[in-house]
Amino acid sequence: MLGFYKFVGEWKTTELEPNKIQVDYSYDLYSNQPLFYPANSLFAKLFWKKYMKQVLENVKQMAYNNEPYLYK
Repeated sequence: MLGFYKFVGEWKTTELEPNKIQVDYSYDLYSNQPLFYPANSLFAKLFWKKYMKQVLENVKQMAYNNEPYLYK
């Protein structure tokens, strides 16, 4: 899709205090098709960033609903 051949993401959780956790994430999208670089950049800035914000919102809702969520 759009010349991407690899997606790498990392989530880091840090317990700030009891019942308060900071979630940091980073991601890299790799492409080997220079022709698609402008579309890749647009995709990363618009779609993927919005998608990751929705994932964080889902995790937050799980926490508010006291659903089981494990992390290391």
